[in-house]
Amino acid sequence: MTDLAVISSKQKRLGYFLSISIGITLAFSLLPGIHTLFSQIVKLGLGKSWIDSPIPEMALFIFSSLLFFISLPRHSRQTEVPSETLIALAPSLILPVLIAFTFGWFVNRDFIGLDSHKLKDLFWFVLCIPLGEELLFRGWLWSIFRAIFKNTFFSLTNPLPSALIFSSLSFSLWHLQNFSHISAPFLIFQLMYTFFTGVWLGYLRWRTGQITSSILAHALINLAASLPCLL
Repeated sequence: MTDLAVISSKQKRLGYFLSISIGITLAFSLLPGIHTLFSQIVKLGLGKSWIDSPIPEMALFIFSSLLFFISLPRHSRQTEVPSETLIALAPSLILPVLIAFTFGWFVNRDFIGLDSHKLKDLFWFVLCIPLGEELLFRGWLWSIFRAIFKNTFFSLTNPLPSALIFSSLSFSLWHLQNFSHISAPFLIFQLMYTFFTGVWLGYLRWRTGQITSSILAHALINLAASLPCLL
């Protein structure tokens, strides 16, 4: 790769400000807002039995993420020219999947909270969360950062697109929404874990030029992390 256009220090500060602001705002507004909306719908008499099911809220999350994505101009949603296929990048899936499985086995059982009687929760965790989060971060936000910072790279020693790094930071901070459910040390660990996971997912999305690659990879690592809960 030659003639890299590296992001300037001023642009980098702007990128940090935007990614941190957007990540935190989404963490404390999108899903809480969906939950509030869902609660109001339930109060209108559409059935209290739904309140114990994650399906309506997850469906609203996917729908909201899709709205974010399709709100972009068509040209900004166009994918980059692929330089590699997902099959060629398949070896890069091995380590993240093993880490996710180990994470699920030793740490994540109580956090995920799945068991053999909650397969529908597994369905949403493995399919719906990856779809919604990828549309939001490797779709909508990626396109915004790509438009702002054009085709710049983060640094010469770290030749990754600026959009990849900043969307990964927002993706990490998105998980601050879990602060009331987990301990502070675990939350810090999760923020670090999801940042590097976001970088890997962004790398797949960048090299293949397709958001479907990051959706499939995200689903795979979520499946690996949740499998120990079902064993």
